[in-house]
Amino acid sequence: MSDLLEKKRIILDHEARFAVILALKVIEKPKLNVWMILVPIIFVYYFYQLQRFSTGKKTFSEHYMIAINRAVNEAAAVIAEGKTPDPAALAGQSDVPELVRDRQSKVYHVLLEHYIDLLKAEGDDFDSLIRTAYGSRTNYLLYCNRINQVEKARNKALIPLMEQNTEGVDEIIEKLENHSETLRREMVDRIFSY
Repeated sequence: MSDLLEKKRIILDHEARFAVILALKVIEKPKLNVWMILVPIIFVYYFYQLQRFSTGKKTFSEHYMIAINRAVNEAAAVIAEGKTPDPAALAGQSDVPELVRDRQSKVYHVLLEHYIDLLKAEGDDFDSLIRTAYGSRTNYLLYCNRINQVEKARNKALIPLMEQNTEGVDEIIEKLENHSETLRREMVDRIFSY
């Protein structure tokens, strides 16, 4: 049981770092320029924008981790208790609109398979868990492509529902998808660089 808890911790730590890196790519940090230093009122505005960036990064990371925590906890329960994975129930717990729940369930399905494999794998860090669970760069790349595809399908269904309340949602989603894909590909290259 302690081995399972340690693997859960390793996975969640990795995913939390991924969420922060993704947030830094998606949320634009305000830039300091010489005018801000020379004109104090503009400098105050810069600090206001910097505070908004910091809060936005934290909020983004926390929201990103909600689904990850649910999936990792469900995967651990599958292993520890022998229960059947239930991606539809996890999707039902999420705050996505009902019209998108089926697509969110598919995201959870892919995540659950992934986390179950990682929790069953041997290793004492995230990279070794991945290498043990997937065995090759190709297999891990196939997982990354699957998760990218189901996330894009969910996001495509979400966009029309979000356009009414969120300005520039298309650009935000595109940025999120592109950076997620790039970060995952970089992870594949790093983990299987030998």
